[in-house]
Amino acid sequence: MLLLVALVMVCTYTVVAAEEAENTSHKPPLHYSSLALPQHHIPYFLHNNKRVARLCREDPLCPFKDALPDVSSCWGYEKNCAPENRFGYPVCTKIDSGWASSVEAAQELFWKQADFGYVMERLSEMKTLCKATNPGDSSLKCSSHTRFCRATNLYLDLRNPRRGHERYKEDFLQEGEIGGRCSLNSRALAAEGEHKSPLQSWYAELQAYTELDFNPTDEEHCDIIIEKPTVFMKLDAGVNMYHHFCDFVNLYISQHINNSFSRNINILMWDTSFSGYGDLFSETWKAFSDYDIIHLKTFDTKRVCFKDSVFSLLPRMRYGLFYNTPLVRILSVSPM
Repeated sequence: MLLLVALVMVCTYTVVAAEEAENTSHKPPLHYSSLALPQHHIPYFLHNNKRVARLCREDPLCPFKDALPDVSSCWGYEKNCAPENRFGYPVCTKIDSGWASSVEAAQELFWKQADFGYVMERLSEMKTLCKATNPGDSSLKCSSHTRFCRATNLYLDLRNPRRGHERYKEDFLQEGEIGGRCSLNSRALAAEGEHKSPLQSWYAELQAYTELDFNPTDEEHCDIIIEKPTVFMKLDAGVNMYHHFCDFVNLYISQHINNSFSRNINILMWDTSFSGYGDLFSETWKAFSDYDIIHLKTFDTKRVCFKDSVFSLLPRMRYGLFYNTPLVRILSVSPM
C-alpha cells in the first residue's frame, strides 16, 4: 500500500510555480518554482524552514502566502511538533498480537516502521564521523550503519577507476581516493560496517574515507568542482516497478531527512561497472530533479569535488522501506 501511495504521489506531484511579477525588476529571494511539493504540503515545509517562511512574509510576490497562517502544521518528526499538528497518524482497526499489545502501541510502532516516525528515527541516529575544524572544511555525518549520510566538500579521486562487471564493487575506492579535510573519527566509522552490503548501506564506499591535509575545494586538487547539491544513489533493478520504486520511495524519505525538496539538484548513480542502466520508469526522475541522471563513470580519470552531497537511503536496507518490508498488519490509513 505504501508503495502505491508513493507511486501516485511521485507521479502526480504539483510544481509550485511563482507568479509572474508585475514589476519585472523585482528579484525574488528564493527560487520558488524549484520546490517539488504538492500545494497542500507547503505549510508543513514552511514550519520546518523558518527562514523560508520569513522571506515569504517579506516578499510581496511569494506564491506561498496562503500557507503562512498554517505554519503550525508539521510532518511529525520535528522536535517541536505537537501531536495534534502532525500531518497524520496511522489508524489501526484491531490489535495484531504478534506485534503489539494494544491498538495504541500498534499505531506507534507502525508510525516508526513506515511513516514519518521512520524519518524521526533516522534523524535521531545521525552522528558526526568527520568534524570540520575550520570554516570551509569538510564534514561527514551519517545515520546508523551508514544508511544515510551528508557530506560537505567531498573529495573523490577517480583517476584510476577499478571498473569491472560488478555494479557495486566493494573495494572500488582505496584510502585517499575519498575523503575531506576534517577530523576523522576512524573508530566510529569502522563501527558502522555491520550492514555492509551493496543495497543496504554506504559502508563499502565510505570505509576508505580519509582525513586529508588539503581543502578539496581548491582548484589545484580538483579537476571538477560540483557546486550544485548532489544526491548519490545505488539503484535496484530499473526494469521492475516493485524494485525500482523502492529507489524513489527512499529518495523521497531522504528528502525529508535532509529537509530539502528542491529539484535544482544532481542525482548521481553510483555504479562501478562498465554497463549502462536500463530504466523503464525514467520519467519519474522529473519529480526529483530538473536534470538528467549522471552515471559515476562520467567522471572517470578525474578528481571530482562536491560542495554539498547526500548519500540516499537504499532500496534493500534491513527493516527499511521496500516491497517486502515486515510491518504491523491490519492498518487502514498511513499518512506517508
